[in-house]
Amino acid sequence: MAESVRVQVAQARGYEPLDNCSFIVTTAGELMGKRNPRAPDILGISGLPMLRVHQEISVFEKSMRGLAAIALMLAAASTQGAPMNMRVIEINDHLLGFYDGRPPKPETPPTESNWADFGAFNVGVATYAIHRGAEALVYDTYPGTQDAQWVREYLEKRGIKHFTVVNSHWHLDHVGGNAVYSDSDRLATLATIRRLTEKRDVVESAKEWGPPAIKPLVLPNIGISSDTTYYVGDIEVALRPVNIHSVDGLVAYLPGDRLLLAGDTLEDTLTFIAEPEQIPAQIRNLQKMRRWNIERIFPNHGNPDVIANGGYQITLIDATVDYLHRIASRAHEPHFAEHTIESYVGDSVAKGWVSYWWAYREAHKANLALVEKAYKGRPLPVLPPLASARAVMPKTTPPRTP
Repeated sequence: MAESVRVQVAQARGYEPLDNCSFIVTTAGELMGKRNPRAPDILGISGLPMLRVHQEISVFEKSMRGLAAIALMLAAASTQGAPMNMRVIEINDHLLGFYDGRPPKPETPPTESNWADFGAFNVGVATYAIHRGAEALVYDTYPGTQDAQWVREYLEKRGIKHFTVVNSHWHLDHVGGNAVYSDSDRLATLATIRRLTEKRDVVESAKEWGPPAIKPLVLPNIGISSDTTYYVGDIEVALRPVNIHSVDGLVAYLPGDRLLLAGDTLEDTLTFIAEPEQIPAQIRNLQKMRRWNIERIFPNHGNPDVIANGGYQITLIDATVDYLHRIASRAHEPHFAEHTIESYVGDSVAKGWVSYWWAYREAHKANLALVEKAYKGRPLPVLPPLASARAVMPKTTPPRTP
């Protein structure tokens, strides 16, 4: 007898059919603009249409799982980073955090580096699972399949049988483990799907960020372009596209907990700047995010002790706005590329909003170089005004910290 999976989705706006979606999309009813006769309409919360989809897992799909298992073995070999050091964090009775990385600073610099360590494991990687009963929504899948497989097996041991993945944006350290969930629906913004589709060949051949390659790169198969409400059992999850850090960003807000899964929109010690031309829009969007009635924030890159002790306060947004404002407004200053991390986040550290971590020193240097290049020979961007004078940072450099 075919296995049934119940998925409840409250559809707001923005679903669009995608030509390059996998076969799983056809079981998602009107979620992708395709009518599934087995998915009768029912009335959802706030008068929004809700779909109840009974997804029948066919023999074909089961055979695909077998092929996916073979692909996982190949993918694990190509995306192996530092040794795994997984920590499980019980945030509440329906939210789990999984944290890997943040090793001590090596005594001698490594002779070789790769994106999985530099941009991910060295600063620490957290993913999250919202769960209720036998269902779970998994928010991001790590740089590779080893960590993602560990998370899935852990959740299965806790009775989870049905998975939905949400990818926060296209960056490789957030989609590298998607192959583990090739038998599940995988949600992202339409912009993320388009970007990954364009870059699939160079990602699989390690020509995008260099090694390790992600092969196979399993794309999200359901795209959204506006605020969308998703249910895990009775837990409401607001999926909100945001242009912060990356134009294709997607955060998850749990209104019942006033809790934000922030992806890479917020980080501790500081944000990686990937799109310097978007800094003014990112600041505006961060200021809007601050008005979302958020009580606690859980980023994908942060201090594991803070995450384990209830998450970050709203001031993590303030620290991020301050950093972006300073780095963009000072890009024409002499010796800009030599500015220390202390001169940009020193007061945020002193206030306890963020903390220093050694790997972010290299990230800060990379940010300076990228911003300097973006605005060389060009006027500085017009930045939104800050809410108060708290972010006006003195140009004197505080003493360096270890």
